[in-house]
Amino acid sequence: MRKSIILAVLSVTLLSCNRSYQEPPFGGMKGRVEKVTEYHKMAEVWFAGRTGTDVMYMNASVYDINGHEIASAVMDSIGRIQAEAESVFENNVCIRSTQRSGGRTIVQINFMERKGHDILYDKILGNSIINMVVNESSFLRRYKSLVSENGQATSSSTIRVNRKGMPVKVDIFDLKAGTSSHEKNKYDRKNNLIEKHIVRKDASGKETQEVVYTKYARFDDHGNWTEARTFNKNRLPVEVINREIVYWQ
Repeated sequence: MRKSIILAVLSVTLLSCNRSYQEPPFGGMKGRVEKVTEYHKMAEVWFAGRTGTDVMYMNASVYDINGHEIASAVMDSIGRIQAEAESVFENNVCIRSTQRSGGRTIVQINFMERKGHDILYDKILGNSIINMVVNESSFLRRYKSLVSENGQATSSSTIRVNRKGMPVKVDIFDLKAGTSSHEKNKYDRKNNLIEKHIVRKDASGKETQEVVYTKYARFDDHGNWTEARTFNKNRLPVEVINREIVYWQ
């Protein structure tokens, strides 16, 4: 599970740096959030009616005063960083994004220029520099992007958002590997995610499906949740998430 979480955090950070679609400032949270730390705990203890739970892993995000996510990390149960990502913004444009795992830089993407619907980047992977182009288009609340590396299309995505700018349907295709993921999200009236359906297809076309339901137990004075409980498709508990939020003064 931890490996998949790490890969998801790193891939989302790069996606957020190279597409026109951006989540609302501060990740859609209310108020000027500076840092969020989430503690993912085992559900078994909670389900048994006990008050204490064991931390499985943690993740954290840091935002600048304009609401851009400038750093994120996945940590183990005692706080050791397993993977991290950093982004640098200038004039509300992400100009550099770096991913690290185990203290080692995995990949870095540097913004070069924009030409019409194309955004040009240098992608540094190991000792190689890859010319990456992201072609973007949008209509109403639908955002499409096609990523090419050294002239070859590698991935495409389509994101549909609600009126608050939160993604309600996300389709991602890995054109090199021949895999895809399809995600549908449902939100409550306060724009909190309450239901997520994910369908993944491997290169052979085999599908795996996952459903996650979320219920929120506690909120802070700003209206942001501080405790959530997730359930699988059979409505059995998966984990308890406690969230600490620090706000800009």
